[in-house]
Amino acid sequence: MTRDTLEFLLETHLYEQRLPGLGAVVEVGAERWEFALGVADVTTGAPFRLGDHHRIGCVTKSFTATAVLQQIDRGRLRFADTLESFVPGIPNGGDITVEHLLNMTSGVANFATAPDWLPAHESLSFATADADWPQQRKIDVMRAGPPDFAPGAKAAYCDSNYILLGLVLEQVTGRPAAEVINEDVVAAVPGLTNTEFPSVAALPDPHPTIYTVLPDGRTLRALGDMNPQVLWTTGAMIATIDDLLIWVRELADGTLLSAELQRARLTATHLDRRRAFHRYGLGVQRLGALVGHNAVMPGSSCAVYRYPAEDMSVAVATNVSSDVDAISMEIALGLVRALFPGFADE
Repeated sequence: MTRDTLEFLLETHLYEQRLPGLGAVVEVGAERWEFALGVADVTTGAPFRLGDHHRIGCVTKSFTATAVLQQIDRGRLRFADTLESFVPGIPNGGDITVEHLLNMTSGVANFATAPDWLPAHESLSFATADADWPQQRKIDVMRAGPPDFAPGAKAAYCDSNYILLGLVLEQVTGRPAAEVINEDVVAAVPGLTNTEFPSVAALPDPHPTIYTVLPDGRTLRALGDMNPQVLWTTGAMIATIDDLLIWVRELADGTLLSAELQRARLTATHLDRRRAFHRYGLGVQRLGALVGHNAVMPGSSCAVYRYPAEDMSVAVATNVSSDVDAISMEIALGLVRALFPGFADE
């Protein structure tokens, strides 16, 4: 009955949310259930495949945070170091610390909600040249402010924090952030053979066609490639579902970090305007007893979580983005609840 229950839940989401394709893998101990529903391309009807590459969007933050925490472990950076010494001119920059950036408590203005950072094209494409996507344009938005709140006053999810951490990472290491993440984090975790901070806009093959839902709520529009400079250290990375399952064990176990920093990574604060059990640590989401991250970005949504007490992991990916917030996160939570109804109260 377990597989039937999980598959029914996934089919319900597929049809109710009008998703073109949906993939999910659930692991509990030595047991594994995997599901691929719908299509990778609505024109050809090619089936959705579990082994395809996906943009993992905001899951990138967990890699960026790990790279920054490694620098703290190595004594090159401190939690208490202030933003002003790395990126001058941000409002409250003298009071915003590296720790504030990591745990979303900086209060810095969110570039992603301002139109000023987008290049001026009549028909916006995310695959245009690097020159269209300078990080400086995002920094200008943050400098213009105003800040959302005083540093440390609360926690609010904000992409700006992780663009700033990418700049901090580059200054501390003297290397491009993508190189640091690929060489110091991805390459250090056995099995992450299909995960990378890409240098080109195109997804590697195989991959599904990605779509957005038009305002009528029904029509799908295929989206093109995305220059990694667009979302950079807050959301540029790619991976497969199986790689996400490997990565989430690293997030929960912390083999790349000292025990002290792993404890700090998992120490979480409630996110403002989110459900009571929705908290944020240092580059990780804490949903009740779950550890992981979700992502919503143009053309896709994914989520990966680990339930350490039950030796359970779940990863979900779709090939569509819409007005529904965090589709994959809700699907992943539904799968966890179906197996462990009491997890959120732990």
